[in-house]
Amino acid sequence: MSECHWNMLAIGDKKVCIEIHPGFACGTKDVQDGVPHLRMNNISTNGAPDFSLIRRIPKEIAEKRGRWLQLGDILFCNTNSTELVGKTCLFSGWDEQCTYSNHLTKLRCNTNSLLPKWLALCLQKLWFGKYFATNCKEFIGQSAFSNDKLKAVKIPVPPLDEQRRIVTRIEELTHRVEEALKLRREVVEKISTHFFHVRRKIFESLLSEWPTRPLGKCGKVIGGGTPSKQRADFWDGDIPWISAKDMKKFVLTDAGLKITEKGLAESSAKLIPEKSVLFVVRGSILYRYVPVSVNTMPCTINQDLKAIAPHKSIDSIFLTHMLWGANDQLQGMVEEAGNTAGKLPTPSWASFEVPIPDKATQQTVIGELQTFQDKISELEKLQAETTRELEIFHSALVAKAFRGEI
Repeated sequence: MSECHWNMLAIGDKKVCIEIHPGFACGTKDVQDGVPHLRMNNISTNGAPDFSLIRRIPKEIAEKRGRWLQLGDILFCNTNSTELVGKTCLFSGWDEQCTYSNHLTKLRCNTNSLLPKWLALCLQKLWFGKYFATNCKEFIGQSAFSNDKLKAVKIPVPPLDEQRRIVTRIEELTHRVEEALKLRREVVEKISTHFFHVRRKIFESLLSEWPTRPLGKCGKVIGGGTPSKQRADFWDGDIPWISAKDMKKFVLTDAGLKITEKGLAESSAKLIPEKSVLFVVRGSILYRYVPVSVNTMPCTINQDLKAIAPHKSIDSIFLTHMLWGANDQLQGMVEEAGNTAGKLPTPSWASFEVPIPDKATQQTVIGELQTFQDKISELEKLQAETTRELEIFHSALVAKAFRGEI
């Protein structure tokens, strides 16, 4: 039987959900022994929860708010970049009691008529079909799908036995693809760890063999700034504006947000030349590692980053490798900066000694490390392809299910 023969009910109908609550914002995060506060990044695009990075907030705030998750709750991403609004996952429980941010909405099913896994499938079908991207409200840098709109969305509600049959069949068919994705992820993590140790050994070896120079004197140091987000004419231009969340790759070719020429001219933002070395100096990520990247295009950065345009005698790729090789030492300099954010003090990083061999040796080091980078890039590409294949496969399966074909 297909969805055209099933009852269509609004998500806000009490036969579908008995609770629909957005979470709450909390500026205090990464508190030791705090309560897990799930956020946008904790919902993966394949519909599974992602606990790889957990923010923790004060227990007293979580208890006061009372927005606790239960096994079987659905988490809906109500605010994100346009294409990610509406991604959804089933909360299958965790080691600790969790709460959630205002960018997420909790849906608790009426299990007398609806399986949580069925609701998750319905929302994922809509997300795959770009329903939420088409109907969300766009703001500068993010989009949102309101609670009222979510309650009004109608989904098919077949009998419980039919829901169970379809959910079980989809889980059986997607299991092998998910296992392949897991294995590839483990391989990437293994070679990335090995790459970290190789770079550290090279840094230490060069440190004992070549002259050093304070990092702050390796080139022109350039700070960042943020154009006013109250000025629409400052944003959605052609100049990349890089923040800490963009610093996920060794080589940066673009940014999530861009500013205009007017935004650059009338703010504290400065134009960073291409082939500069960018690194994070403020943010909670510093408690895990110090992100370092090299840009392939002129860009701007926010105030949580610093840039060094290296002298001609220093290759920017080489210097970026060296800072990754010394990453544990840089992280050791991190201090608390209030609101649980970390900071890398300027006197500390600017005086940090970096080995500077001749240009020929720099190129040799770059060549040796490029082999590792190429391998990691190849594996990450395969992993991304597998993820995309899983999304397509899952989307096709759900569509077939709703047509009564599985």
